[in-house]
Amino acid sequence: MRWDEVFTNTFQAMYKRNEPTARHMVDFMLPSMPMVNACRANDYECFAPFIAAGKITIEQMHHAAQRYYLGKTKSGQPIYWMIDDMLTPLDAHIGNGWISTLLKHREPLLACWTVRHCLFGLHLIDASDASISYPIAIVESEASAIVLSELFPERIWLAYSTVSHLVPELMAPLVGRTVTIYPSTDPSMNTYMFFRDYANDVKRLYHLDLTIDETLEDHASDSQKERCIDLLDFLLDSLQ
Repeated sequence: MRWDEVFTNTFQAMYKRNEPTARHMVDFMLPSMPMVNACRANDYECFAPFIAAGKITIEQMHHAAQRYYLGKTKSGQPIYWMIDDMLTPLDAHIGNGWISTLLKHREPLLACWTVRHCLFGLHLIDASDASISYPIAIVESEASAIVLSELFPERIWLAYSTVSHLVPELMAPLVGRTVTIYPSTDPSMNTYMFFRDYANDVKRLYHLDLTIDETLEDHASDSQKERCIDLLDFLLDSLQ
């Protein structure tokens, strides 16, 4: 995946407008809210089955896209920005890759940049907001989180994106909240057992009401477990 395969020349125009000095050049190359806003989009294929079934409206899709700062590449791939609870973009998930990888390849000055990650959707956590009483729900896929946020708006839906980034410290901003993780399923229960151990590690470090949901382990069929479905897949199967 190359930069010019992902983005239009929007960033070049933005770069020229801001005319960064050498002193600020490295900061400008890092993910930023202007970069996030340059890629914004509001239509996503993951909503299509639920819109067709009358479960979600087009207005709800646009609402979710705005809340999660969703973007698109020029080829139509979703861009899922990892924006922390201080509204700082840390990275973005694009297909099977990360914008941090593209930026480091494109800009030699970023070779020493230490990339940090957070839970997708973490910017929705605001201690000053009425949503502080809302329980937190965490799934693997960003697409699942944004669709579920409109199907079940009484929760704040986050995503961990990939298990390799899932260290206990990612849960630190959620201290004091009620949190449920909804693991994907598999025939051997490996994912579920991983999260049982992960929850124990997190609770040793933080005061967190953390539960690992067993819905898919209890109710998914053998064929669904073979497909390693997640919670949204389970709901989609029920529509069909």
